[in-house]
Amino acid sequence: MQLTVNKWGNSSAIRLPKQLVKQLQLEINDTLDYEVSGNKIILKKVMTNPELTIEELFKDYHGEPMDVTPTLFESVGNEQW
Repeated sequence: MQLTVNKWGNSSAIRLPKQLVKQLQLEINDTLDYEVSGNKIILKKVMTNPELTIEELFKDYHGEPMDVTPTLFESVGNEQW
């Protein structure tokens, strides 16, 4: 399959065919990383880890709650708490 390089603003661009996007399971705003190897461009989808809530992080935790008092610290410099 061939792709054509077109102008997009001041840049050059290629369009990814729908079947390629589907095959690679890409979605709008996904980030791709690229590598150049000789005369080839290798595109890789950047896998991101979604932010998890406390509930999601500890959903499988069945241990006893810890009986610990948190230590409070005072700001020394430009820390933002």
